Amino acid sequence: MAQYPYSIDANSLEGQLEVLHLWSAAELNISTALFILKVTTAELLQLAQKHDVAPPSKEALAKRIKDLEARVRPQLRKSKRDEVVKDLSGMRTEIAEGLDRVASVALEANSYGQVDAQQLYSVAHAKLCRALDSVASAQEMFDEARLLENEGAADFEYTDASIKVLRNLEEVVPRPDYYLVGDFNHAHPVTEHDILWSWSQGFLATSTAREMLILEEGDTIDEIALQLGVPLPTEEAILPAEAAAILGDEPVDGDPTYNVRRRIRDGRLTSYFRSDVEARRVFEDEVMSRG
Repeated sequence: MAQYPYSIDANSLEGQLEVLHLWSAAELNISTALFILKVTTAELLQLAQKHDVAPPSKEALAKRIKDLEARVRPQLRKSKRDEVVKDLSGMRTEIAEGLDRVASVALEANSYGQVDAQQLYSVAHAKLCRALDSVASAQEMFDEARLLENEGAADFEYTDASIKVLRNLEEVVPRPDYYLVGDFNHAHPVTEHDILWSWSQGFLATSTAREMLILEEGDTIDEIALQLGVPLPTEEAILPAEAAAILGDEPVDGDPTYNVRRRIRDGRLTSYFRSDVEARRVFEDEVMSRG
């Protein structure tokens, strides 16, 4: 395509016809054609009619738009991808700096004998470590998505297969900003603090707690709990399904643990320790016998 308006002589008939034909083929938009020829829209249409040049068809316009999108969209995507990479790198740097500051504060609290404060700082440090790992994982998936796109850049189209690496990410869960020792969310434990204390007080079986903590090889839940000042459970908690079986619960909407979880939430069952579950069964049996 010619470079406009520099390589065309708009004063010659040949130049005018070239502009008209390029406009007719939708390779030149009407505003640029008007600028080159120095005419009004009405004059352009009259000139085109005089030389039997038809306005651009819908098909020609659609093709032109598609061509432009094919050229511009990759540039826009690259610009947005670069911004995301920059943001992810910045997040990793900020979290890493935060980790250093929290570790320093935790050591200072420990040196002053502030055990409770040191424990909370340690939990915060663990949460930041998890956040740093999550950001690193997100960046790896983002890089993988870019590779998939670049492999088929010539005829790439976004489909479910193109974005499959972004599926199955962990759900964003609202959570309190801080916790006090012994004050924890046992109904929906999501932080290390909640998980460890829920396990300690019998609201989570050891197998469940280990799975939720995603322990590294060689780590044990007992060691982590002791490091953070969380007491070990007095006995092993059982799974909700086993507790429901002991209590003789019937499934509700196909969920056999519905009623036992409701007892926990309402405080009628103090924990999933077997002794507590069996004591609750004895109590409920006595109530039923009286009724």
